Amino acid sequence: MGFRKSSEILRDFVADHQQLFDKTHEKMVYIIGFSGCLCIHIFYVLMFQMLHVKELLYFNIASIVIYIVLLILTNFVINERNLLLYAADLEIIAHAAYATHLLGWTPDFAMFILLLIPATFLTQSQRFYIPFIVTFIAMFTYIHLKIHLVDESNFKYHFDDESFMKALHMANIFIASFVLAFTSIAYMLHREFMEFQLIDQRETFKKLASIDPLTNLYNRRAMNENIRAIRRNSATPQSKYVIGIGDIDNFKKINDTYGHDTGDKVLVYISNLLISTIPDGGYAARWGGEEFLFIIPESNVDEGVAFTEKIHKSLRAHTFEIDDCMFGVTMTFGVSEGIPTDKIDSVITHADKRLYKGKNNGKNHTESTD
Repeated sequence: MGFRKSSEILRDFVADHQQLFDKTHEKMVYIIGFSGCLCIHIFYVLMFQMLHVKELLYFNIASIVIYIVLLILTNFVINERNLLLYAADLEIIAHAAYATHLLGWTPDFAMFILLLIPATFLTQSQRFYIPFIVTFIAMFTYIHLKIHLVDESNFKYHFDDESFMKALHMANIFIASFVLAFTSIAYMLHREFMEFQLIDQRETFKKLASIDPLTNLYNRRAMNENIRAIRRNSATPQSKYVIGIGDIDNFKKINDTYGHDTGDKVLVYISNLLISTIPDGGYAARWGGEEFLFIIPESNVDEGVAFTEKIHKSLRAHTFEIDDCMFGVTMTFGVSEGIPTDKIDSVITHADKRLYKGKNNGKNHTESTD
């Protein structure tokens, strides 16, 4: 049952990684981002207090209050959390524009406005038009500053210490790099999660198309593909494989006596028995209503019979309990071997004929000869 095992491994892998992107961890991303912005504005408060720039001092105190509110709202807003991010974008635009208006272009607060354009499109929004609106506001603000803030005499604050302004410029570059890196990492994590989801969906669709929903065994179409694959991958043209068909004895009586739900439980039990018992490289399928087919590569009839004997032994040792009733279940098998050059339909038909021979010869055993 190679496909079933690999599907379970992949599903577990996706489930493990999905924990990184659930609502709780998504909230943590926002908390880290807003906390980073909060720390940046605390830094600006200290800096503008030293520079005696009261307007920006008060502005950054207001920004600190805004980010505290955003952090609080992050715990309550779930479905539209990205709206909080766009509110932060507007605060950044306003702060950058006001700082540029007061201090000029040297500290380069205006670069935060341009930085928001790619960063905004890296965020995920249920309303596709919002990033365009934020981008329009950012571009309009930047162009407005470029047109109207040309003469340095228009700036309210002038500092003689050029090194201090350059240091502020470098600090802003460092902050901008952090913001862009954080946004890019958040986007990459989200993209990886989406890829994991697509893989999981593809595997789910593949399973739905290949697996019997009740028993988790292969269906007839998928089993035919597995058989063809075994024939193609045979070590030599004379390599043997064994095919067996098993049928639950008196299954109609079980359904009529105990109900179809009980019949389904019997089918599931036998399917799990086949899955846990079949040798590595082998496949099992639900071939019909209560009929099962298996194939074991690189084996012969004797090995096929040995496999069915394990099934017989397990069934003889198991008792089904339904309410106050107890009953046992038996199966009859027919097995046949083939080589890659044989027509697969002929090998299956041969096994099927032996199955019905076993039914006519008392059931509850395996027929391997004509």
